[in-house]
Amino acid sequence: AGKAQEGLKGQYRRGSLLGRDGFSSVFAAMRLSAPHPTAPSAPLEIVLLDKVSTGFPGVIQLLEWLELPNNILMVLERP
Repeated sequence: AGKAQEGLKGQYRRGSLLGRDGFSSVFAAMRLSAPHPTAPSAPLEIVLLDKVSTGFPGVIQLLEWLELPNNILMVLERP
């Protein structure tokens, strides 16, 4: 996970904390490179969000995601 996180840090510049709750933290970020396509073996939640985020107005876009040992990191459009 450490190597994957380092690669992700190289693709984004993290900004300020937007919000936090018991299960997650949300940060603003700027993408520095082009996005990667969604892998075919993605979890169902990722596949479904990817499908609806590209064709329906008003749905926040899933830009990319990364599966870590204990959680999933999703990079979403900031509305």
